[in-house]
Amino acid sequence: MAVPLSSNEKDRLAALKKYKILDTDPEKSFDDLTYLASFICESPISLVSIIDEKRQWVKSNIGIDAKETARNISFYTHAILEPELFIVPDALNDERFAKNPLVLGDPKFVFMRARHSILQKVKL
Repeated sequence: MAVPLSSNEKDRLAALKKYKILDTDPEKSFDDLTYLASFICESPISLVSIIDEKRQWVKSNIGIDAKETARNISFYTHAILEPELFIVPDALNDERFAKNPLVLGDPKFVFMRARHSILQKVKL
């Protein structure tokens, strides 16, 4: 499965590396955000994820025990390309995801919504 890339992929990855957040231990502040998102959205699954070159790494999660997913099957690979809220109302009927193993197998994702954060002009 081909991975779509943003026009600023190189800069995005460089900024991500400067934060030194990948593969860090759980943190209460991220867990609080994950819980809040799950509560507000009335969603049984909620994640704070980060997309690097090859994977979606999970900083915090509720309702699923995933720690990382290959980037080529990650819904979030698509979400980071969208400037607004990213919604997949029915993954089975969306050509980007209909054959995705996360849809066809466990956890059997069907609906998904995501919002990414954009870091602009941040001095690290």
